[in-house]
Amino acid sequence: MQHHTAGRLSQAETIYNQILQASPEQPVALHLLGVIAHQRGRNDIAVDLITRALNAKPDYADAHCNLGLLLMELRRLDEAVIHNHKALDIKPGCAEAHFKSGKRAQGTSKA
Repeated sequence: MQHHTAGRLSQAETIYNQILQASPEQPVALHLLGVIAHQRGRNDIAVDLITRALNAKPDYADAHCNLGLLLMELRRLDEAVIHNHKALDIKPGCAEAHFKSGKRAQGTSKA
């Protein structure tokens, strides 16, 4: 994760893939690979990877949060709201999900 936070995406991706070689459904590695895919503009891959992470760990609040953000960017708003609400159910203090849900509500009230 240090590589990822420092912006060294290739190094982080290599490590996450090594983790997945040992444990193919490891949710944190799947989620973070999805985040990298999104950062690189490969949103279809990002959705797939984060969804796989959630299949492995349905109560993974951060993955729900990031999938909600990604789906909002893809204009898949109904799906985004579902994941934002799941994130809030799991982790009520998740400010990012509160913010995203509020943006969705504002977006639907425009004339």
